[in-house]
Amino acid sequence: TGLVVVLLDIYNLFHLSKVNWTHKTHCPQNRPVTRAVIHMGPHKTGSTTIQEFAHHHIDLLRKDGYEMPEVDNAEKNARGKTVSSSNHVRLATCFVDPIVEDVRTIYPCDPDRLLHGLDLAAKGHNVFITAETLDKIDREGIEMLKSYLSHWIDVTIMIFYRRYYDWLPSVFNEIQKSLTLAKREERGESIVDFLLQNSKSYHDLYVASLFDRLQQKFDKKNIIVLDYHDTRTRGPDETLFCNMPNAAHMCNATRFIDTSTSNPSANLDYSDLAYGTKKEGLISIPDDRKMAQVAESIERYHKSNLNARKFERVCPSSSILENLWNLTIAAESNFNPNNNPQNHDDLRLDFDMAARSKLCALDVAKTLTDPDWKGFFDTYKK
Repeated sequence: TGLVVVLLDIYNLFHLSKVNWTHKTHCPQNRPVTRAVIHMGPHKTGSTTIQEFAHHHIDLLRKDGYEMPEVDNAEKNARGKTVSSSNHVRLATCFVDPIVEDVRTIYPCDPDRLLHGLDLAAKGHNVFITAETLDKIDREGIEMLKSYLSHWIDVTIMIFYRRYYDWLPSVFNEIQKSLTLAKREERGESIVDFLLQNSKSYHDLYVASLFDRLQQKFDKKNIIVLDYHDTRTRGPDETLFCNMPNAAHMCNATRFIDTSTSNPSANLDYSDLAYGTKKEGLISIPDDRKMAQVAESIERYHKSNLNARKFERVCPSSSILENLWNLTIAAESNFNPNNNPQNHDDLRLDFDMAARSKLCALDVAKTLTDPDWKGFFDTYKK
Protein backbone atom coordinates (compact mmCIF):
# COMPACT_ATOMS: atom_id res chain seq x y z
CA THR A 1 0.00 0.00 0.00
CA GLY A 2 3.02 2.29 0.33
CA LEU A 3 3.14 2.35 -3.48
CA VAL A 4 -0.29 3.96 -3.55
CA VAL A 5 0.87 6.77 -1.28
CA VAL A 6 3.95 7.44 -3.41
CA LEU A 7 1.97 7.43 -6.66
CA LEU A 8 -0.66 9.77 -5.27
CA ASP A 9 1.98 12.20 -4.04
CA ILE A 10 3.83 12.17 -7.36
CA TYR A 11 0.64 12.50 -9.36
CA ASN A 12 -0.64 15.38 -7.24
CA LEU A 13 2.69 17.19 -7.41
CA PHE A 14 3.36 16.99 -11.15
CA HIS A 15 -0.08 16.67 -12.71
CA LEU A 16 -2.98 17.71 -10.56
CA SER A 17 -1.36 21.05 -9.67
CA LYS A 18 -1.73 22.02 -13.34
CA VAL A 19 -5.51 21.94 -13.03
CA ASN A 20 -5.60 23.81 -9.71
CA TRP A 21 -6.52 20.88 -7.46
CA THR A 22 -6.11 21.51 -3.74
CA HIS A 23 -3.94 19.07 -1.79
CA LYS A 24 -6.64 18.48 0.82
CA THR A 25 -9.61 17.54 -1.33
CA HIS A 26 -8.04 17.06 -4.78
CA CYS A 27 -11.06 18.95 -6.23
CA PRO A 28 -10.51 21.75 -8.79
CA GLN A 29 -12.45 25.00 -8.57
CA ASN A 30 -15.79 24.88 -10.42
CA ARG A 31 -15.18 21.24 -11.16
CA PRO A 32 -18.26 19.33 -12.42
CA VAL A 33 -19.50 16.48 -10.27
CA THR A 34 -17.70 13.26 -11.12
CA ARG A 35 -18.54 9.79 -9.90
CA ALA A 36 -16.59 6.63 -9.07
CA VAL A 37 -18.47 3.36 -8.69
CA ILE A 38 -16.48 0.52 -7.13
CA HIS A 39 -17.81 -3.03 -7.28
CA MET A 40 -16.01 -5.18 -4.68
CA GLY A 41 -17.67 -8.57 -5.10
CA PRO A 42 -17.16 -10.37 -2.75
CA HIS A 43 -15.91 -13.56 -4.40
CA LYS A 44 -18.61 -15.99 -5.55
CA THR A 45 -21.38 -13.43 -5.94
CA GLY A 46 -21.50 -13.18 -9.74
CA SER A 47 -18.50 -10.90 -10.25
CA THR A 48 -17.24 -12.62 -13.41
CA THR A 49 -20.68 -12.35 -15.00
CA ILE A 50 -20.76 -8.62 -14.22
CA GLN A 51 -17.24 -8.09 -15.56
CA GLU A 52 -17.91 -9.97 -18.79
CA PHE A 53 -21.11 -8.01 -19.35
CA ALA A 54 -19.28 -4.72 -18.80
CA HIS A 55 -16.56 -5.80 -21.24
CA HIS A 56 -18.97 -6.80 -24.00
CA HIS A 57 -21.08 -3.65 -23.59
CA ILE A 58 -18.44 -1.01 -22.89
CA ASP A 59 -20.17 1.22 -25.49
CA LEU A 60 -23.33 1.27 -23.37
CA LEU A 61 -21.32 1.90 -20.23
CA ARG A 62 -19.81 4.93 -21.96
CA LYS A 63 -23.27 6.12 -22.99
CA ASP A 64 -24.04 6.13 -19.27
CA GLY A 65 -20.98 8.31 -18.78
CA TYR A 66 -18.56 5.75 -17.34
CA GLU A 67 -15.04 4.74 -18.31
CA MET A 68 -12.98 1.88 -16.93
CA PRO A 69 -9.25 2.06 -16.13
CA GLU A 70 -7.44 0.35 -18.99
CA VAL A 71 -6.90 -3.40 -18.71
CA ASP A 72 -5.39 -5.94 -21.08
CA ASN A 73 -7.82 -7.76 -23.36
CA ALA A 74 -6.77 -11.06 -21.85
CA GLU A 75 -4.13 -11.77 -19.29
CA LYS A 76 -3.17 -14.88 -17.40
CA ASN A 77 -2.05 -15.07 -13.84
CA ALA A 78 1.01 -16.95 -12.63
CA ARG A 79 -1.04 -20.16 -12.51
CA GLY A 80 -2.17 -19.87 -16.11
CA LYS A 81 -5.77 -18.94 -15.34
CA THR A 82 -7.28 -16.37 -17.68
CA VAL A 83 -8.56 -13.24 -16.00
CA SER A 84 -11.70 -11.46 -17.16
CA SER A 85 -10.74 -8.54 -19.38
CA SER A 86 -12.80 -6.15 -17.25
CA ASN A 87 -11.52 -7.43 -13.90
CA HIS A 88 -9.41 -4.68 -12.35
CA VAL A 89 -7.55 -7.15 -10.17
CA ARG A 90 -4.13 -5.58 -10.79
CA LEU A 91 -5.49 -2.24 -9.67
CA ALA A 92 -7.16 -3.85 -6.65
CA THR A 93 -4.00 -5.59 -5.46
CA CYS A 94 -2.34 -2.20 -5.00
CA PHE A 95 -4.58 -1.84 -1.94
CA VAL A 96 -4.21 -5.39 -0.57
CA ASP A 97 -1.60 -6.21 2.07
CA PRO A 98 1.18 -8.16 0.27
CA ILE A 99 2.33 -9.77 3.51
CA VAL A 100 -1.06 -11.29 4.32
CA GLU A 101 -2.34 -12.06 0.83
CA ASP A 102 -0.40 -14.00 -1.84
CA VAL A 103 -2.75 -12.55 -4.46
CA ARG A 104 -0.17 -9.78 -4.94
CA THR A 105 2.26 -12.45 -6.18
CA ILE A 106 -0.28 -13.95 -8.57
CA TYR A 107 -1.62 -10.59 -9.79
CA PRO A 108 1.07 -7.92 -9.21
CA CYS A 109 -0.08 -4.36 -8.58
CA ASP A 110 0.10 -2.36 -11.83
CA PRO A 111 0.89 1.33 -11.19
CA ASP A 112 -0.12 2.22 -14.77
CA ARG A 113 -3.70 1.22 -14.00
CA LEU A 114 -3.78 3.40 -10.92
CA LEU A 115 -2.44 6.32 -12.93
CA HIS A 116 -4.85 5.73 -15.79
CA GLY A 117 -7.71 5.98 -13.32
CA LEU A 118 -6.32 9.27 -12.00
CA ASP A 119 -5.99 10.56 -15.57
CA LEU A 120 -9.67 9.81 -16.09
CA ALA A 121 -10.47 11.75 -12.90
CA ALA A 122 -8.36 14.71 -14.04
CA LYS A 123 -10.28 14.80 -17.33
CA GLY A 124 -13.60 14.83 -15.48
CA HIS A 125 -14.65 11.26 -16.35
CA ASN A 126 -16.76 8.97 -14.20
CA VAL A 127 -15.25 5.52 -13.63
CA PHE A 128 -16.52 2.02 -13.00
CA ILE A 129 -14.03 -0.27 -11.25
CA THR A 130 -14.81 -3.92 -10.59
CA ALA A 131 -12.62 -6.40 -8.71
CA GLU A 132 -13.76 -9.02 -6.23
CA THR A 133 -10.18 -9.13 -4.94
CA LEU A 134 -11.06 -5.98 -3.00
CA ASP A 135 -12.95 -8.21 -0.57
CA LYS A 136 -9.50 -8.93 0.93
CA ILE A 137 -8.80 -5.28 1.69
CA ASP A 138 -7.87 -4.43 5.28
CA ARG A 139 -8.35 -1.16 7.18
CA GLU A 140 -5.09 0.36 5.97
CA GLY A 141 -5.92 -0.59 2.40
CA ILE A 142 -9.35 1.00 2.76
CA GLU A 143 -7.70 4.21 3.95
CA MET A 144 -5.48 4.17 0.83
CA LEU A 145 -8.47 3.43 -1.38
CA LYS A 146 -10.39 6.32 0.14
CA SER A 147 -7.50 8.64 -0.64
CA TYR A 148 -7.38 7.35 -4.23
CA LEU A 149 -11.14 7.77 -4.68
CA SER A 150 -11.07 11.33 -3.31
CA HIS A 151 -10.18 12.38 -6.86
CA TRP A 152 -13.87 11.93 -7.70
CA ILE A 153 -16.64 13.99 -6.10
CA ASP A 154 -19.17 11.21 -5.57
CA VAL A 155 -18.17 7.67 -4.57
CA THR A 156 -20.43 4.61 -4.53
CA ILE A 157 -19.24 1.21 -3.30
CA MET A 158 -21.34 -1.78 -4.35
CA ILE A 159 -21.12 -5.20 -2.69
CA PHE A 160 -23.34 -8.28 -2.78
CA TYR A 161 -24.97 -10.11 0.08
CA ARG A 162 -25.17 -13.88 -0.41
CA ARG A 163 -26.47 -16.11 2.36
CA TYR A 164 -23.62 -17.61 4.31
CA TYR A 165 -24.68 -21.26 3.97
CA ASP A 166 -25.04 -20.74 0.21
CA TRP A 167 -21.83 -18.74 -0.19
CA LEU A 168 -19.42 -20.98 1.72
CA PRO A 169 -19.94 -24.16 -0.37
CA SER A 170 -19.53 -22.02 -3.50
CA VAL A 171 -16.16 -20.85 -2.17
CA PHE A 172 -15.19 -24.48 -1.58
CA ASN A 173 -16.30 -25.44 -5.09
CA GLU A 174 -14.18 -22.66 -6.61
CA ILE A 175 -11.12 -23.90 -4.72
CA GLN A 176 -11.71 -27.56 -5.44
CA LYS A 177 -12.57 -27.44 -9.13
CA SER A 178 -9.22 -25.90 -10.03
CA LEU A 179 -7.03 -28.19 -7.92
CA THR A 180 -4.32 -30.19 -9.62
CA LEU A 181 -3.87 -33.81 -8.61
CA ALA A 182 -0.82 -32.85 -6.55
CA LYS A 183 -2.74 -30.13 -4.72
CA ARG A 184 -5.68 -32.47 -4.13
CA GLU A 185 -3.34 -34.98 -2.51
CA GLU A 186 -1.92 -32.17 -0.36
CA ARG A 187 -5.31 -30.83 0.77
CA GLY A 188 -7.37 -34.01 0.66
CA GLU A 189 -10.47 -32.42 2.14
CA SER A 190 -14.16 -32.82 1.42
CA ILE A 191 -16.71 -30.05 1.85
CA VAL A 192 -17.57 -31.49 5.27
CA ASP A 193 -13.91 -31.17 6.30
CA PHE A 194 -13.85 -27.67 4.84
CA LEU A 195 -16.93 -26.58 6.79
CA LEU A 196 -15.55 -28.05 10.00
CA GLN A 197 -12.26 -26.18 9.65
CA ASN A 198 -13.38 -22.96 7.97
CA SER A 199 -17.01 -22.20 8.80
CA LYS A 200 -15.83 -19.31 11.01
CA SER A 201 -12.40 -18.43 9.60
CA TYR A 202 -13.76 -17.55 6.14
CA HIS A 203 -16.08 -15.06 7.76
CA ASP A 204 -13.40 -12.36 7.35
CA LEU A 205 -13.89 -12.59 3.57
CA TYR A 206 -17.68 -12.56 3.89
CA VAL A 207 -19.78 -9.52 3.05
CA ALA A 208 -20.61 -8.84 6.71
CA SER A 209 -16.96 -8.38 7.65
CA LEU A 210 -16.21 -6.41 4.48
CA PHE A 211 -19.13 -4.08 5.21
CA ASP A 212 -17.93 -3.53 8.78
CA ARG A 213 -14.47 -2.55 7.57
CA LEU A 214 -15.80 -0.25 4.86
CA GLN A 215 -18.20 1.68 7.07
CA GLN A 216 -15.34 2.64 9.39
CA LYS A 217 -13.92 4.81 6.59
CA PHE A 218 -16.86 5.49 4.25
CA ASP A 219 -20.28 6.91 5.04
CA LYS A 220 -23.00 4.25 4.99
CA LYS A 221 -24.89 6.21 2.35
CA ASN A 222 -21.98 5.56 -0.04
CA ILE A 223 -22.16 1.77 0.41
CA ILE A 224 -24.86 -0.16 -1.46
CA VAL A 225 -25.43 -3.76 -0.40
CA LEU A 226 -27.17 -5.76 -3.13
CA ASP A 227 -29.17 -8.96 -2.68
CA TYR A 228 -27.61 -11.85 -4.62
CA HIS A 229 -30.89 -13.76 -4.19
CA ASP A 230 -33.13 -11.02 -5.60
CA THR A 231 -35.78 -12.89 -7.62
CA ARG A 232 -36.97 -9.70 -9.30
CA THR A 233 -33.90 -9.63 -11.54
CA ARG A 234 -32.42 -12.08 -14.04
CA GLY A 235 -29.07 -12.18 -12.31
CA PRO A 236 -26.33 -10.22 -10.53
CA ASP A 237 -25.52 -8.14 -13.61
CA GLU A 238 -29.05 -6.73 -13.72
CA THR A 239 -29.09 -6.30 -9.95
CA LEU A 240 -25.88 -4.27 -10.03
CA PHE A 241 -26.38 -2.11 -13.10
CA CYS A 242 -30.01 -1.33 -12.28
CA ASN A 243 -28.94 -0.08 -8.86
CA MET A 244 -25.86 1.73 -10.14
CA PRO A 245 -26.23 5.54 -10.30
CA ASN A 246 -27.13 6.85 -13.76
CA ALA A 247 -26.64 3.54 -15.59
CA ALA A 248 -29.92 3.33 -17.53
CA HIS A 249 -28.37 1.97 -20.74
CA MET A 250 -26.58 -0.85 -18.93
CA CYS A 251 -29.64 -1.60 -16.83
CA ASN A 252 -31.89 -1.94 -19.89
CA ALA A 253 -29.30 -4.09 -21.64
CA THR A 254 -29.22 -6.61 -18.79
CA ARG A 255 -33.00 -6.95 -19.08
CA PHE A 256 -33.13 -7.56 -22.81
CA ILE A 257 -29.83 -9.20 -23.73
CA ASP A 258 -29.45 -12.86 -22.85
CA THR A 259 -26.46 -13.51 -20.61
CA SER A 260 -25.04 -16.75 -19.32
CA THR A 261 -23.48 -17.27 -15.91
CA SER A 262 -19.71 -17.02 -16.07
CA ASN A 263 -17.51 -19.20 -13.88
CA PRO A 264 -20.32 -21.53 -12.72
CA SER A 265 -19.91 -24.16 -10.01
CA ALA A 266 -18.72 -27.60 -11.08
CA ASN A 267 -20.11 -31.02 -10.18
CA LEU A 268 -17.35 -32.43 -7.97
CA ASP A 269 -18.84 -35.90 -7.52
CA TYR A 270 -17.08 -37.48 -10.50
CA SER A 271 -13.62 -36.13 -9.71
CA ASP A 272 -14.13 -37.06 -6.04
CA LEU A 273 -14.99 -40.62 -7.01
CA ALA A 274 -12.09 -40.81 -9.45
CA TYR A 275 -9.72 -39.65 -6.73
CA GLY A 276 -11.25 -42.21 -4.37
CA THR A 277 -10.37 -45.02 -6.78
CA LYS A 278 -6.79 -43.77 -6.87
CA LYS A 279 -6.54 -43.69 -3.07
CA GLU A 280 -7.93 -47.24 -2.84
CA GLY A 281 -5.54 -48.48 -5.51
CA LEU A 282 -8.37 -49.49 -7.83
CA ILE A 283 -7.18 -47.38 -10.77
CA SER A 284 -3.76 -45.93 -11.50
CA ILE A 285 -4.03 -42.16 -11.91
CA PRO A 286 -0.54 -40.69 -12.33
CA ASP A 287 -1.42 -37.20 -13.58
CA ASP A 288 -4.12 -34.60 -14.16
CA ARG A 289 -4.87 -35.81 -17.68
CA LYS A 290 -5.63 -39.32 -16.48
CA MET A 291 -7.67 -37.89 -13.62
CA ALA A 292 -9.86 -36.01 -16.08
CA GLN A 293 -10.28 -39.10 -18.27
CA VAL A 294 -11.39 -41.29 -15.36
CA ALA A 295 -13.81 -38.62 -14.10
CA GLU A 296 -15.35 -38.29 -17.58
CA SER A 297 -15.77 -42.07 -17.85
CA ILE A 298 -17.45 -42.16 -14.43
CA GLU A 299 -19.83 -39.38 -15.46
CA ARG A 300 -20.80 -41.15 -18.70
CA TYR A 301 -21.48 -44.42 -16.89
CA HIS A 302 -23.47 -42.71 -14.16
CA LYS A 303 -25.70 -40.87 -16.63
CA SER A 304 -26.04 -43.57 -19.30
CA ASN A 305 -26.14 -46.79 -17.28
CA LEU A 306 -27.44 -45.69 -13.87
CA ASN A 307 -29.79 -42.91 -15.01
CA ALA A 308 -27.87 -40.46 -12.82
CA ARG A 309 -29.29 -42.02 -9.67
CA LYS A 310 -28.51 -40.26 -6.41
CA PHE A 311 -25.22 -40.91 -4.67
CA GLU A 312 -24.93 -41.69 -0.97
CA ARG A 313 -23.67 -38.63 0.90
CA VAL A 314 -21.84 -37.65 4.08
CA CYS A 315 -23.31 -34.52 5.68
CA PRO A 316 -22.09 -32.05 8.31
CA SER A 317 -22.70 -32.61 12.01
CA SER A 318 -25.50 -30.80 13.82
CA SER A 319 -22.97 -28.49 15.52
CA ILE A 320 -21.53 -27.37 12.16
CA LEU A 321 -25.02 -26.80 10.79
CA GLU A 322 -26.06 -24.84 13.86
CA ASN A 323 -23.04 -22.57 13.49
CA LEU A 324 -23.78 -22.00 9.79
CA TRP A 325 -27.41 -21.24 10.56
CA ASN A 326 -26.56 -18.73 13.28
CA LEU A 327 -24.06 -16.90 11.05
CA THR A 328 -26.62 -16.88 8.24
CA ILE A 329 -29.41 -15.45 10.39
CA ALA A 330 -27.15 -12.74 11.81
CA ALA A 331 -26.29 -11.55 8.29
CA GLU A 332 -29.85 -11.96 7.03
CA SER A 333 -31.13 -9.69 9.79
CA ASN A 334 -28.61 -7.00 8.83
CA PHE A 335 -28.82 -7.11 5.05
CA ASN A 336 -32.28 -8.32 4.07
CA PRO A 337 -34.68 -5.38 4.34
CA ASN A 338 -37.67 -7.73 4.04
CA ASN A 339 -36.54 -9.78 7.02
CA ASN A 340 -39.48 -11.16 9.05
CA PRO A 341 -40.42 -14.41 10.84
CA GLN A 342 -42.14 -15.79 7.72
CA ASN A 343 -38.98 -15.26 5.68
CA HIS A 344 -37.03 -17.09 8.36
CA ASP A 345 -39.37 -20.07 7.97
CA ASP A 346 -38.83 -20.12 4.21
CA LEU A 347 -35.11 -19.65 4.70
CA ARG A 348 -34.98 -22.55 7.14
CA LEU A 349 -36.62 -24.83 4.59
CA ASP A 350 -33.98 -23.88 2.02
CA PHE A 351 -31.22 -24.31 4.60
CA ASP A 352 -32.47 -27.79 5.55
CA MET A 353 -32.48 -28.75 1.88
CA ALA A 354 -28.91 -27.50 1.50
CA ALA A 355 -27.93 -29.47 4.61
CA ARG A 356 -28.84 -32.64 2.70
CA SER A 357 -27.30 -31.63 -0.65
CA LYS A 358 -24.78 -28.87 -1.39
CA LEU A 359 -23.36 -28.95 2.15
CA CYS A 360 -22.72 -32.70 1.86
CA ALA A 361 -19.91 -34.67 0.26
CA LEU A 362 -20.05 -37.79 -1.88
CA ASP A 363 -19.73 -40.90 0.31
CA VAL A 364 -16.87 -42.43 -1.65
CA ALA A 365 -16.51 -45.47 0.63
CA LYS A 366 -20.14 -46.53 0.25
CA THR A 367 -20.13 -45.84 -3.48
CA LEU A 368 -17.11 -48.06 -4.02
CA THR A 369 -18.88 -50.96 -2.30
CA ASP A 370 -21.97 -50.64 -4.51
CA PRO A 371 -22.17 -53.69 -6.84
CA ASP A 372 -22.82 -51.60 -9.95
CA TRP A 373 -19.84 -49.37 -9.32
CA LYS A 374 -17.62 -52.29 -8.36
CA GLY A 375 -18.47 -53.90 -11.68
CA PHE A 376 -17.76 -50.71 -13.56
CA PHE A 377 -14.33 -50.21 -11.99
CA ASP A 378 -13.41 -53.88 -12.47
CA THR A 379 -14.21 -53.51 -16.17
CA TYR A 380 -12.44 -50.15 -16.41
CA LYS A 381 -9.19 -51.60 -15.08
CA LYS A 382 -9.18 -54.20 -17.83
